Amino acid sequence: MALLGNNKKTTILPSNEPKGLGFFGSPYDVADAVPMPHEIGVRSDNTLSSVIDAVKGVAYYTDVIGFGGSSNSLSANMGLEPLGVNYFMNTGQTCSNGATMYQYFQGIPDGSALGSKVGKAMEAQGLGLKGLVPGMMEDVKSALNPKPLLNAMLGSGYPKCKLFTGQVGDMKGRIQDPETKQWWIETPQTAFRGEGGRMYQTRWVIDTKSDGTPITLTKAQWTKTKKIYNKDGTPKITEKFTSGLLITASQVAVVGILLVVCLGLLSRKKR
Repeated sequence: MALLGNNKKTTILPSNEPKGLGFFGSPYDVADAVPMPHEIGVRSDNTLSSVIDAVKGVAYYTDVIGFGGSSNSLSANMGLEPLGVNYFMNTGQTCSNGATMYQYFQGIPDGSALGSKVGKAMEAQGLGLKGLVPGMMEDVKSALNPKPLLNAMLGSGYPKCKLFTGQVGDMKGRIQDPETKQWWIETPQTAFRGEGGRMYQTRWVIDTKSDGTPITLTKAQWTKTKKIYNKDGTPKITEKFTSGLLITASQVAVVGILLVVCLGLLSRKKR
């Protein structure tokens, strides 16, 4: 990329190279997350119980594909939950407050594949369209609508951010592959366990208006905004520390003056 005049920077936007997951997203593989037949009790045998278990296995995989939860008594109590992971991605952009801006991605199906009306109707029947196929449909819809990501990453290039806490990892509360130990999220040490035993993270994401429109600033507005956070989102303490030093120094000075006055009075009395 060409340099801008004599400036050694290759961009005038407040950005940095994304780290961690980068633009490729989480390394989570849904194929690895689907349990093998023997893991759900299916076995090769000629007994009646093995036949029943095989039928339960068929019901299980049907629900994995279609619903992401149990739809009948055969697959009940088999630990069925929607597959996928949610995570935050570093966009490389810098918020007006100085923190790095993230984008939140929902890889766990939310049941909106066929629209909110159908989703509510399914929920009323105790079902949810959160299986692999509905999840693929949701992914396709997201891929065909790049507006949220483009708005977050581009916009004016000077985003105003808000603090957001979102569920990360899978529905079982895991944030890394149980076998390879590969992390599915960035900076896992900042994740914490919350509702339902699932994991959560708090990140700065682009702020939005009531209608969902991202809020971006002009360069002048962005520059004028005080940068009170570090890149990692932690508050800066320099100003507070300096202020404390000034207060302490003034207090010491006052005490010193009082001591000098007291010593002066005592020496006069001795005379």
